[in-house]
Amino acid sequence: MTQRNKGLVLLVAQFVLVLSIAGKYVYERKVCPRVWVRTAQFDPNLVLRGRYVALQLAVDACALPHDMGDLLGPRSSGIWKWRVKPEAKEGRLMVVPAGDDARPELTQDLIQSVNQPCARAALSPSADYFIGDRAKSPFPLKSNEELWAEVTVPQSGPPRPIQLAISSDAGFKPLVIR
Repeated sequence: MTQRNKGLVLLVAQFVLVLSIAGKYVYERKVCPRVWVRTAQFDPNLVLRGRYVALQLAVDACALPHDMGDLLGPRSSGIWKWRVKPEAKEGRLMVVPAGDDARPELTQDLIQSVNQPCARAALSPSADYFIGDRAKSPFPLKSNEELWAEVTVPQSGPPRPIQLAISSDAGFKPLVIR
């Protein structure tokens, strides 16, 4: 086999790998449940991130046990941390405690500081959303606005953002970012 043929085989193999990942995401958008989740933007101008916006998805942790064993650090500045499995139920993103035997790719960490409302605990790691080069950024938000993200909730892996919306006194408005 010549060098050129070896290079072409490698090129085709890489092309198939990239297409399989893209196909997986398209498939998940079609068959997996989609829900809107309150989110918060953070660290938007990191040099290596480019035009990605890091989003912290907020979920309700009020039903989870708030045992001292789950508390990290001293009580005054502590953080509650749970290992959970995100699920879409009743049109909302919910979390279910994951057992010790749960596979890591099916779970995420849920973090809530002691001074934070339990309805706004953050899933970790964050979800990244790409904003195109020519798109007008909707940030910073006004004081009466909240950022929401529509996400797909796959069987394994973290929720993946599809689109963003702004909620304000004027209503709920999906953003057209192109």
